[in-house]
Amino acid sequence: MADAVSVTRSTYDVIAAQFAEAQAEGYPELTADLNWLASRISAGSRVADVGCGPGRDLALLRGIGFRTIGLDLSAEMLRAGGHAGVAQADMRALPLRDGCLDGLWCQAALLHIPHDHVPEVLAEFARVVRPGGAVHLVVAEGDGEGWERHGYGGDGLRWFAYHRLDSLTALLAEAGLTVLDAAHRSHYRAWLGVRAAKLV
Repeated sequence: MADAVSVTRSTYDVIAAQFAEAQAEGYPELTADLNWLASRISAGSRVADVGCGPGRDLALLRGIGFRTIGLDLSAEMLRAGGHAGVAQADMRALPLRDGCLDGLWCQAALLHIPHDHVPEVLAEFARVVRPGGAVHLVVAEGDGEGWERHGYGGDGLRWFAYHRLDSLTALLAEAGLTVLDAAHRSHYRAWLGVRAAKLV
């Protein structure tokens, strides 16, 4: 099988402009998610938007007063947004110091990581967030994983890995992150929104 992460990155490199335009409006729960993060950590806190894409949420996080860096594996997605303070990075090996973040935002990005690699990603999230820090995570809800046509024109493929709350909660706990709240959502597909914290 072709490397799922590399192929998905290549697809996003091709569709970056179309994706940025299609996703510009956001999703129904976005304001509530931003408000939750703002209730957990103060203005001026250091936040990473992991899998930031063209930077829609990055701009919103900065707009409510967070010092936010955007990280994404696709260089073309970062270019499409035109934001400063971004870097190309693989979430399996974040280029960040231990405990340097007050918060981490990962919106519809972990879903492209094969299940076998999810524990190492969550361990990275826990490593870079300080004790007491907050984590916002949204994944596709369901079972299994595999290739899907991207739906933004052309015939590129993206890898989708689906999660259930119980198993994801257990994986987060193994990494040192505690789920505080979770919600099932539905727009375009089924989603699972998780709010977590590094309590120790």
